[in-house]
Amino acid sequence: MEESKTKNSIRDILGKYISEILVIFIGISISFFFDEWRDNRKDDETVKKHLTFLKTNLAEDTLKLTTYINHGNRLVNSINKLAYFKKDSEITDKIDFYIDNAASYLAFKSNQMAYEEIKQTAHTNLIKNDSLRTLFLSYYTVKIPYCTEWCKIDEIHTMTQVIPEMSIYFPVVVDSLNLVSSQEKVKALRLKKIRNLLLANSTYKKATMDAFISAKKAAINLLKEIDDELKK
Repeated sequence: MEESKTKNSIRDILGKYISEILVIFIGISISFFFDEWRDNRKDDETVKKHLTFLKTNLAEDTLKLTTYINHGNRLVNSINKLAYFKKDSEITDKIDFYIDNAASYLAFKSNQMAYEEIKQTAHTNLIKNDSLRTLFLSYYTVKIPYCTEWCKIDEIHTMTQVIPEMSIYFPVVVDSLNLVSSQEKVKALRLKKIRNLLLANSTYKKATMDAFISAKKAAINLLKEIDDELKK
């Protein structure tokens, strides 16, 4: 009987210890679960904050790109007027306007405040939506740098080739101290070298606008993806 009592006592003690261990284990597990839940909820709130800020940046970019695409079309149209005219009368009335446009270059600066904030805080990985994360990275690491690259090409060609060559024959910016008649400007524009430079510049501007159009489409797709994500 004493041996049986001892065994029962040991069994009761072991059962008590095991119960206490189970209670502790369950308590720790629940604590870990809630900590993880709180962290995930905090991460979700952080991502939503970033995405909301990102939306405003992308909306601004979209409006800018639309403006610059339209502006680029006006520049190309002016260059075409100077390069393809047949009669002097086709351009003499607006020749200074066309020349001013031909001597301009395209420029675009994306609003990257939200992107820089996400990058600096290393929160890119918090974006769990693979499609959204891919579009986000592609826009800021591929599309925008491509726009910047073509803007620089257009600027360099305009500043180092088009303007210096035209300036040999007439002031590119209207100069009251050095007035050149429209007829003299038309005569210079008929020179093959100037015409070829203008056509090359038109090509660079068209390529730049293609980059703008591609970036605008990417921005719109990214905005849609962000809207869908914020609705979840």
